[in-house]
Amino acid sequence: MKRLTRRSLLKLGAFFVVRGVVPPLPTVRPDGEDAEAFSARQRVIFYGRVFQTGALVRKEPNTKADKVRSLRRDDVLSIYAELETESGSAHNKTWYQVDDGYVHSALVQPVRWQLNHPLTDAGEEGFWAEVSVPFVDARIAPSVKATRARYRYYGGAVFKVIRVVPTLDQPEVIKANPLPFGGEQDWWYQIEDELFPGRYFVPASQLRPIPPAEFTPLSPDVDPVQKKIVINLRAQRLFAYEGEREVFTARVATGTTFKDATTGQVANFTTTPGTWYVYRKTPSQHMHNDTIGSSRSFDLPGVPWVSYFTASGIAFHGTYWHNDYGIPRSHGCVNLTPEGAKWIWRWTMPPNEYGERYTTLPAKARRDPAHGTLVIVRQA
Repeated sequence: MKRLTRRSLLKLGAFFVVRGVVPPLPTVRPDGEDAEAFSARQRVIFYGRVFQTGALVRKEPNTKADKVRSLRRDDVLSIYAELETESGSAHNKTWYQVDDGYVHSALVQPVRWQLNHPLTDAGEEGFWAEVSVPFVDARIAPSVKATRARYRYYGGAVFKVIRVVPTLDQPEVIKANPLPFGGEQDWWYQIEDELFPGRYFVPASQLRPIPPAEFTPLSPDVDPVQKKIVINLRAQRLFAYEGEREVFTARVATGTTFKDATTGQVANFTTTPGTWYVYRKTPSQHMHNDTIGSSRSFDLPGVPWVSYFTASGIAFHGTYWHNDYGIPRSHGCVNLTPEGAKWIWRWTMPPNEYGERYTTLPAKARRDPAHGTLVIVRQA
């Protein structure tokens, strides 16, 4: 990937300032919406996407409470409150209040519902963008009638937009096929995916362009040698330090073992203890492997804010396929929320510049805390 020039960055930055975004919850009541519905919508603190069919809404925030209804994968819920209770799993007792009851947080991904003014020009090098609605289906052409691609992109996933193209649809087709979460359909983004370069398109209003300002390093005045990350595997918690001062902490989900349902073999994907250094970063990674149908199988496009720290491929990264931190459950990596992973990505060395898909330290600099942030993984 060619790096952005200074001229391109300045032009791109100005473009973002001009275009802006549409707030997810308008303060003006749309025509046709009654006052009661509008009032309820203003109480929404965020939205939630259901991970699996069979998840339950219960009458009270308790695993033994009566069932209200069953949910389906990718149902989208309005969340009105977040509660800590005495019920749930040992590591997660957080519940979300929804319209007709309560659902355990492990079953729901917190997501935005934010529609965006489409950019109509990607420039010479393109720009980065994140899915800002619960999900959007990729298509093989810029049309609501085009065949759906193999992927549904979920909230928080990050992609490089390489081209902006007008829709192929006529106005009557657009009117008859509204997008699930609303938004304009006149412009589509062509997505760069490492596995399928330029093959997929998504409605532009469903992705939030990420301005260059969000790539700037955090705590740039702190000596990089003073930065350190400690991962406590027993506590399933990450701590970031500047000198002796803790500046960030988050629950994580690290690697575990998986038993293959077919062969009965146990595969060990536990996160490796030791002293490491961040050496490779990217805003977005299509993570996958080739062992389809086994415990080793995964295929995850647009994994956001990836910071690698071992040669075997262990990384910090954002996670859109679960919301159950505090217990080992990954294939080795350190799972965080997209927001937490982005903080780590911006705070750690080396910085990942806007025009670079990957930033990789040369071999001679990979164990130097002045170039790559120190990471200590320990059992307790």
